[in-house]
Amino acid sequence: MKRLHLLVTAIGRMALIIAVVTMLSGCSLPRIIILHDPLSAGEHDDLGRIYESQGKPELALEQYREALKQDKKHVPSLLLLGDLLYRMKDYAGAESALIKALALDPKNGDACNNLAWVYIQTGTNLVKGRELVVRALTLTPDHRPYYLDTLGVLLLKLGNAEDAVPALNESLATLPKNRRDLLAEAEGHLAEAYKATGNEVKYQEALQRQRALQN
Repeated sequence: MKRLHLLVTAIGRMALIIAVVTMLSGCSLPRIIILHDPLSAGEHDDLGRIYESQGKPELALEQYREALKQDKKHVPSLLLLGDLLYRMKDYAGAESALIKALALDPKNGDACNNLAWVYIQTGTNLVKGRELVVRALTLTPDHRPYYLDTLGVLLLKLGNAEDAVPALNESLATLPKNRRDLLAEAEGHLAEAYKATGNEVKYQEALQRQRALQN
């Protein structure tokens, strides 16, 4: 990877962001090393998102961490960091970032939901995860379709497949129809729930819908 070292002194904030976006549009992705940082936490977040869109998660992590050096209480940076670490399967790191975000913003429904997913993946604190997503449903009702999928998975993992089925069915009925990826994932969760209840017919039907969405 080509390395580009920039000594940032008198350059304006937005000029730097524009320069980075322009460079990212090329074939190679330069690495920006900022010695005198003029960027705000939010602007570091913007750069991190650009790096994520380019498939460069390690560089995105650097930006989110730089944002938190600027402002350790910047909740958006903590959420971005937690989400990226989750997708990189660093569940301990994701949990730490999301707990910090919730301590700063207890009414953040997405932070509750995302932390619940960390517990789903680790298989720990599942009861707490259920409490978090129930709380998220109250805090951010506009995101109900997404949170219901989380709730359904948690109920299933807690051995309550009968209650998981209606939660997952409602999620599927209300998720955006253009998000085939989310719909396919939810159908897979519903299939697991039907299998756990012993309903083979519904299990196979959900699997068939999932395959159709994946094609």
